[in-house]
Amino acid sequence: MASLPRISVGLPVYNGEEYLELAVNSLLQQTFGDLELIISDNCSSDRTQQICEELASKDARVRYHRADQNVGAAANFNRVVELARGEFFAWANHDDLYAETFLATCLEALERTPEAVSAYTRSVKIDPDGEHISPMIFGFGLEDASAARRLFHYHQSFREIDRRKGWAEEGIEGLWMPVYALIRTERLRKTGLIGTYISSDTVLIEELLMHGPTIEIDEPLFFKRDHPGRSMQASIPYNERLSWFSGKSAGRFLFPRWRIFFERLKAVNRASLSFGGRMRCHGEMLVFYVRRAHEGKALVKELIINAWRLVAGARGRERAPQKW
Repeated sequence: MASLPRISVGLPVYNGEEYLELAVNSLLQQTFGDLELIISDNCSSDRTQQICEELASKDARVRYHRADQNVGAAANFNRVVELARGEFFAWANHDDLYAETFLATCLEALERTPEAVSAYTRSVKIDPDGEHISPMIFGFGLEDASAARRLFHYHQSFREIDRRKGWAEEGIEGLWMPVYALIRTERLRKTGLIGTYISSDTVLIEELLMHGPTIEIDEPLFFKRDHPGRSMQASIPYNERLSWFSGKSAGRFLFPRWRIFFERLKAVNRASLSFGGRMRCHGEMLVFYVRRAHEGKALVKELIINAWRLVAGARGRERAPQKW
């Protein structure tokens, strides 16, 4: 019987024909070769299936799975975790690129630090042609020994962007790059994974931080491609993004901010923490909303909007727009 691969790379894809082969090749050309590449095709309608089958026929490390129907992005992301056989796991996108030493560098860092849950590197935004645009935010202080302090350091990055009103600037996507780390598979499976709600990747990062430190490697080995066909853009209305995540139509009543708030508290409860550690993490989650006053206002706004919809529906009026 063949031995199991040390690393599993999961690549969920939907209609990714344009950049898919480039992404796959950058993963198969890693200097650390003891890996499996799991491609989960969410019932693509373009040439994705043909490309994947050709790649799988050339390299036995490629495992191709295709859904019979679109199950939504979240389920497809989680599917590759379910199929993973390696001790370590990393998500990959069909349009991004990796330096050939990415996996080896992250694995070496995790082997040196057994208490760490994950390791990721600096990232660079690239254009459709692969040319460098700008470095992404990096260095959040995620290696602290305390779970609550790791959360605090991560949350500080959000508050810093609030302070300088920098959410429209290039590079803020670096806030979410730790989700593209090399992660201990066993620890990852103890989390809520990717949920069917917006910002579930942020909540997952926070939950992993409560399981252990994340090592930050000060070397640009991950390249995030920015192009018009990317899966999601911030301007898309919430109800449409929700449908993208879940594969289902959004309901009449939407509580995106409240959903994230409660998912954060659930993540704290799932983590293996002492009573004191859990209370400190709950405290940090609550303080995060207190220090970001606009988040608290958004929670109130959601209640008002949904109450309006309820009353308007009872009176037979047109329901409120679903843009958030």
